Amino acid sequence: KKRGLKEQDEQEPPSVPPALIPSEGVRRRLPGIIATVIIVAVLIYGANFAWHKFAERNMTGTPFATQTVNDLTVTLFSPGRQLKAGNNDLLIEFRDSRGEPVEVGSVKFELNMNMPGMQINEGATIQPAGAPGRYRARIKADMAGDWTAKLSYKGPRGDGQTTFRVTAK
Repeated sequence: KKRGLKEQDEQEPPSVPPALIPSEGVRRRLPGIIATVIIVAVLIYGANFAWHKFAERNMTGTPFATQTVNDLTVTLFSPGRQLKAGNNDLLIEFRDSRGEPVEVGSVKFELNMNMPGMQINEGATIQPAGAPGRYRARIKADMAGDWTAKLSYKGPRGDGQTTFRVTAK
């Protein structure tokens, strides 16, 4: 040995306090506990996914605004028959002149409130609702009052846009 230095393999391994070492019973049950936790997590995730997926298809409400755009009728549905101040879930439905639902492609929906000295614009998150011609919109109306809703679409039925006068309570 040079200059009295210890070799690497002469050092003692660090000791683990006995309280941190699991008992034999815990070590035997640990795989089952881990498997149970994983199964429960997967079931919760799957149920949450299914709930949201099927809730979109079954979303209904009362129509509170209707407009015609080109040869289509656009209807806005809300569970409360109108918008409310805060978060809103809407159903937007497109139908042709025969009353049949039609796909229109990409849809944009926004709310605008023009007040003196202040302008508020809110855009919606739009997703297909699982049925032809139906789209789910999630939008926030920051405050109660009169709003202008602008809806536009672009796709297989061409391009179109319209505005709705809506009130948030």
